[in-house]
Amino acid sequence: MYKNIVVGYDGSDRAFRAVEEAADLSTAVGSTLHIVTAVDKKETIHEIGESSDKVYMSNVEIARDQLANAAGRFGHLDIRTTAVVGTPADVLVKEAARLDADLILVGNRHVQGFSRVLGSVAEDVAHKAPCAVLIAKTA
Repeated sequence: MYKNIVVGYDGSDRAFRAVEEAADLSTAVGSTLHIVTAVDKKETIHEIGESSDKVYMSNVEIARDQLANAAGRFGHLDIRTTAVVGTPADVLVKEAARLDADLILVGNRHVQGFSRVLGSVAEDVAHKAPCAVLIAKTA
């Protein structure tokens, strides 16, 4: 049924709940789970830590570290991680197409304005996705 499931992750607790939902589904159907993070195209260096423990990491390195930490919590699954430059909705749609995904799972972040029912990322993905979209309640 589902060979490849794509889920977005931005390091937040809410996004991790979407990853958990995707992991549960992936476990149930025996699929490969692809956890994807969108990275801003502007390369930024961040100072992390204090004094002698201070390190400098790019936004891509931080994203890859977050992905590895999230994936590490589900050692029983076949998980692939990818950090891609772009906006979250575009990255999810493009990665789903590239991977020939059967499903994109997104969270339902509540925002104000036109897209407040689903959240702008969920709405954009639902309109542009090359496959089925599951919107998980993460709020």
